[in-house]
Amino acid sequence: MPFSSLLRSGAASALLAITATTAVASPALAAPDTVHVPVALDVAKSNVAPLIDAEFASQVDDAWYVDGAAVAAAAEGLRTVNSSQTGYDRDLFKHWSDPDGNGCDARNDMLQRDLTNVVLRDGSDCIVERGTLNDPYTGEAIPFTRGVATSGAVQIDHIIPLAAAWTGGANEWDATQREAFANDPMNLQAAEGRANSAKGMRLASEWMPTNTAFHCTYLAQMTNVLKAYDLGITPIDQDAIINGGTINGVSFAGVSSCALPAGAVVTAPSATTVETVQVTAAPESTSTTVPVGAETPAAVAPTEAAPEVEAESPVLATTGDAALPWTLGLAGAALVALTALVLQHRRRA
Repeated sequence: MPFSSLLRSGAASALLAITATTAVASPALAAPDTVHVPVALDVAKSNVAPLIDAEFASQVDDAWYVDGAAVAAAAEGLRTVNSSQTGYDRDLFKHWSDPDGNGCDARNDMLQRDLTNVVLRDGSDCIVERGTLNDPYTGEAIPFTRGVATSGAVQIDHIIPLAAAWTGGANEWDATQREAFANDPMNLQAAEGRANSAKGMRLASEWMPTNTAFHCTYLAQMTNVLKAYDLGITPIDQDAIINGGTINGVSFAGVSSCALPAGAVVTAPSATTVETVQVTAAPESTSTTVPVGAETPAAVAPTEAAPEVEAESPVLATTGDAALPWTLGLAGAALVALTALVLQHRRRA
């Protein structure tokens, strides 16, 4: 049974705490400077479960890390296509519909999923009025209030842009398939509006989040969506995902550089004890644990403004090799044991 289905079935219930670990060259510092700010998220409603289902994450003690080797292998197996967008029209992808039939459009579903301190409109169990976005693309906490002048501050990004999907094979889909893709939570991420607009139609060779701690997760998400939908990708973007590249003179690492932390020991998780993974930095580097989405004050969700702008403006990427650990809190001890059984079953299979 897929990990996400296992969670939804009620066989296990736990909250997943997410942090991000980045290694940055720093000869002057021999010991890591660690700041740990866990953020509780419902695994079954997040982008974490799809990566675990796809076996793009590996467990070390009580933490999950993006498995760079697995993601790189999947990226190498993707079809390659040219960059022609002939015939593309955003309106061919009906977006912000209600694919799961819960009475709430996909945009508000994502705001509820990705924001913290969410306040819904009076009398509604759908429309988000306020909340805080702990933006993975910039690493900043974005507070908002819904309104014509403020809603655009939080937009919903298509991780694989609709135009890129069209180039990769969605031009051969029917309207139903394109609508399903445009509203699939696996390919959606609430993001700071300016970052989303700067990304536009770009993939990894032309745009990467300025928050380098999110790079491994971002590249894994892109690869997961492309593989799940059997979409092609240009050779230059495929190479950028795997090996990294340079954007506007700034280099970034590819997913092949996403590895388990130095000094980590892979052990079977305990059903009764959950301990923090110890990360020992190499003498020439500094290891810093930073929050991907720390719980912060109230903010607001957008809706009146354009939810996604596939623009054509460049953005700088920053240097850094990132590995994303998903560290379980004490409430997840039972889930750790259950996950171990699932992983053991997969290994035997």
